[in-house]
Amino acid sequence: MEKYAVTAEQMKYVSFPKSTSVFGNRRTVDRIMRRMMKEGKEKFLPIVTGHQGEPGSILPRIAFGDTPYALSKGDKVLFSANIIPNPMNFAQRYRVEQCIRSAGVRIFADLHVSGHAYQEDHYEFIQMLSPQHIIPAHGDLKMAAGYAEFAEDLGFTVNNTVHPMKNGQRLKLP
Repeated sequence: MEKYAVTAEQMKYVSFPKSTSVFGNRRTVDRIMRRMMKEGKEKFLPIVTGHQGEPGSILPRIAFGDTPYALSKGDKVLFSANIIPNPMNFAQRYRVEQCIRSAGVRIFADLHVSGHAYQEDHYEFIQMLSPQHIIPAHGDLKMAAGYAEFAEDLGFTVNNTVHPMKNGQRLKLP
């Protein structure tokens, strides 16, 4: 993930906030995880590899207690992709999820799917993340307008904090 994220930023496909850090070296990752635990997990949003349960990737290491970062009751883990369908992946992911659940962590699985979440799922997701801006994506203009209306019901303002856009449009946020 580090290579892709850094390359995307260098090619100006994405611009991360100054508060964003990307790490790939295992010792560095462990050092940062110790810092997150010391300063308070609630101040950080770790985005990690390992949604297939791949041995050695960060999420399974966290789940199995092989990192300084410890999951605890009330934490949330979001899986942004489906399991790639093969028996090994199903088994590895199952094992990771069981360890995560045993810590009292709430799992949001398969968020990036071919279908769409229900409105209540979006409400819960927005409440959990507390974003400053919302950009409706992955749909036609009617769907984006509908999502903008939904966001307005949650207190966002069109063209101020919710931004319906077309593919290829750019938006500069303050």
